[in-house]
Amino acid sequence: MIQLNRGDKVAIVSLSAGILGEDFCSHQLKKGVDRLNEFGLEVVFMPNALKGIDFIRDNPAKRAEDLINAFQDNSIKGIICAIGGEDTFKLAPYILTEENQTIIRKNPEFFMGYSDTTINHLMLNKLGLHSFYGLSFLTCFAELGNRMLDYSKKSFENM
Repeated sequence: MIQLNRGDKVAIVSLSAGILGEDFCSHQLKKGVDRLNEFGLEVVFMPNALKGIDFIRDNPAKRAEDLINAFQDNSIKGIICAIGGEDTFKLAPYILTEENQTIIRKNPEFFMGYSDTTINHLMLNKLGLHSFYGLSFLTCFAELGNRMLDYSKKSFENM
């Protein structure tokens, strides 16, 4: 099972809802990055992750491209989904090409998310990878309180 270590780089992807790219979530971006930094992780946002609801909804190929590029980038050790949503299934035709399946198999990484991301867990499992059904960037790391919820923090520390 793949685990993250201090100093690792994690990529944030928006595979379903594009809410993370909206202005009303901008204050949560810093909070989420700061909390992941507290775990000793370096955070990068994939190129399309912050393009907003309309772009993310209308461009499943770009969402899939972000995921494949995160797997292909050897400097990235983990992938965390921004949030769930309702149409991640639209990525399947792009992710499940022979070429992209090979990329994912050859570059296994820590992958975590929940809700609509379940379909991605299934695809990764079919490719022989382990993944974590759990915390998302927006709802767990970027939670609006003064600190991360104890349950979420402990869960992440134990992964």
